[in-house]
Amino acid sequence: MKICFIHSLYPPFTRGGAEVVVKNTIDALIEKNHEVMLITLGRKNEISQEGKLTIFRIKPLNIFSFIDIQKKPLFLRVFWHPLDMFNISSSNKIKNILLKENPELVITHNLKGIGYLIPRLLKKLRIKNIHYLHDVQLTRPSGIIFYGYEKPFLILDKMYEKICRWLFGSPDTIISPSDYLMKYYKVRGFFYTSQWRVLPNPIVKLKTQKDIAYKVKNYGEKLNFIFIGQLETGKGIFFLIKMLQSSEEKNWELKIVGSGKAEHEIQSMVSGDKRFTLYGYIKNSDIPEILSQSDVCFVPSLCYENSPTVIYESLSNGVPVIASDIGGISELIKENINGFTFEPGNKENFLKVLYHIARHPEVLEKLRKNTLTSVKNYSIDKYIDAIFSIL
Repeated sequence: MKICFIHSLYPPFTRGGAEVVVKNTIDALIEKNHEVMLITLGRKNEISQEGKLTIFRIKPLNIFSFIDIQKKPLFLRVFWHPLDMFNISSSNKIKNILLKENPELVITHNLKGIGYLIPRLLKKLRIKNIHYLHDVQLTRPSGIIFYGYEKPFLILDKMYEKICRWLFGSPDTIISPSDYLMKYYKVRGFFYTSQWRVLPNPIVKLKTQKDIAYKVKNYGEKLNFIFIGQLETGKGIFFLIKMLQSSEEKNWELKIVGSGKAEHEIQSMVSGDKRFTLYGYIKNSDIPEILSQSDVCFVPSLCYENSPTVIYESLSNGVPVIASDIGGISELIKENINGFTFEPGNKENFLKVLYHIARHPEVLEKLRKNTLTSVKNYSIDKYIDAIFSIL
C-alpha cells in the first residue's frame, strides 16, 4: 500500500514526542513492505531518499518558517498564524505532490507550519485521510493550556478555534492516543462525522524482565532521578528543580535530558550543585541507556498533556514514573502500580510522593516489575494492525 504522511517536523528538525511517533510508524510500515512517503518542512523545496522513505520537503511562503517559531517574538507570531492557517502556497505544493504520487492513504499529524487547508484538499482529492491528534493546537495557537488557566485568554482564541473547526471539517478517521484528548475535541464540536479511535502511542522495543538488572535500594542509598523533555516552563522543569533543592531528602541526583529556551536559565539554577547533571539533547537511540541508570523518571508537567512519549519510553525500559495528574497522564500511570501522580504544581503533593519513595525505596522494585506489564499491549506491531483495521 502506498501511504503518505504529512507532518510539520522530521529529523533533523524535531521538537517533541510527535516526531518520535511519526518516525517509528514510518519505519514499521516500511519494514512491512509498504511504500511510504513523507511531506514535511524544510529550508528549501527538495526531494530526498532516506533508505526506502521518500521525503518531500517544502518551504511554504510566510514571514518565517515554523522550524524557527520558538526563536521569534510574539508580535511576529500574531501575523504568522493566520498566514499559516490559510497557506495557499503550501496547499498547492502538496496538491502537486499528491497528484503525481497518488497515495492510497494520507496520515496527517501536526499541520501547523504546513497549513490547515490540507484536510479540505484531501477531501477534494478524495484521498482517504487519517488525522492524528497530538495536542490542543486546534483550539489554542500555542498548543499549550496551563493548569489553572483553562479558559480562553482572548476572544481571538475562540475565533481561532471556530476557524480551525471549519477548516478541518471531518477527516475519515481521527486517532487520539488518549481518551482525554478525544473528549476534549468532541465537546468542542470537532470532527463531528469522523470515525474516532483511541490508540495509545506505539513502543518499538519492549524489554523483558530479564533485560532489567535492578539492585533493590535501601534507605539512605542515592536515588537516581531523570527528567527527559523540552526545557520549557510548561514541562515543569523549574518546579522540579526547586522542589528537589528544597526537599529534606538530599541523597539523590537528577539527570536533565533535553533542550529548549530555558536551557541557560536552568544551567544557572543548578550551577555548583553536583547533584544535577544537564545533558542537553541526546538522540532517541541513546535514551534506553541513560534510562537504565535511573530509578525514577519525573514528568512534572504544568500544562495539559496528551499521552507523553517519555512515559512510554520510561515504562518500556522498566523505569517507574512520577508525573503530574493532568490531561491523559493518569491513563498511563496507575497509583502505586507503575508510578505515582501528584497535583500539577502542588508542592505538598509532590514532596509527599518524593519522601515516600526516598524513605521506602523498596517500593521501587515493585513498581519496576509492573512497568513492562502496564505497556505490553502497546507494541508497534499491534499499533500498525490497529491502523489497518480502521481502513
